[in-house]
Amino acid sequence: MTRSALTASAVLAASIAIAAPGHAAEVQGTDFVTMDEISVPIVDASRVEGVLRVSIVLQMRDADGATRLAQRMPELRAAGLSAAVEFARLHASPFTPVDARKLAAAMTPALSRVDAGIAKVLIVRLSAFTA
Repeated sequence: MTRSALTASAVLAASIAIAAPGHAAEVQGTDFVTMDEISVPIVDASRVEGVLRVSIVLQMRDADGATRLAQRMPELRAAGLSAAVEFARLHASPFTPVDARKLAAAMTPALSRVDAGIAKVLIVRLSAFTA
């Protein structure tokens, strides 16, 4: 990773961290909407094996979309919870690393159905713990 990429990455991470959940933040013309952490059970063979926790940031196509989306947080959480529960049921274990790319790929269509202005789902924190 080059120094400029690292610096840009650090600026983006700092800007996202400053934004309160459910609020839009603008970084170099790209808009982001942060969501509160989503926690869902990891169920295997009718037993709760653990908990999957994920924090996401939604990258929007434009500033108007970010402002509009911040107002639709209950719908976003419902779609995010549904996608996370399905992912945890099929692909998560508290004993192995969680595939963040696969989770982002599973959450993107679910959240994009709430608003087509969502360009990308970014996983900023991900963990799986035993129950």
